[in-house]
Parts: sequence; C-alpha cells; structure tokens
Amino acid sequence: MLALAMYRAELHDCGHLLSDTTDPAAESAYTVGPPTRCHACTAIAIRQQDYKDARHPSALLWSARTR
Repeated sequence: MLALAMYRAELHDCGHLLSDTTDPAAESAYTVGPPTRCHACTAIAIRQQDYKDARHPSALLWSARTR
C-alpha cells in the first residue's frame, strides 16, 4: 500500500510521473495529438445547462448511460 501511495503522489494531472516530466532532459520530448472527446461528459455537460440556475447545483450528482 505504501508503494501505491508513493506512486500516486508522484503522478501529475497529465498522468505522467513528475520526476519524468520535470526533468530538464525531457524538454521537447513530448508531443500532443488531437483531443479525444468523451461523449458521456458531453451529454452530461449539455444536460447540466438545464440546471444551471438550480439551488446548490454543485450538490447534483450526474451519470450517463448508453442508450
């Protein structure tokens, strides 16, 4: 469990290890392709617009199901 906690602490938001991504030798080592759209997140974002004026909108829990 300790090893897993240490690994997770080393992960950056991009999913790569901080020790790798912050190494000066890694400058210009990464390339980024086009984004991939999450269609479930898109459907949730569209539906959330209907509730933007709801009381405590941050308390609403959202989930998406396939049709």
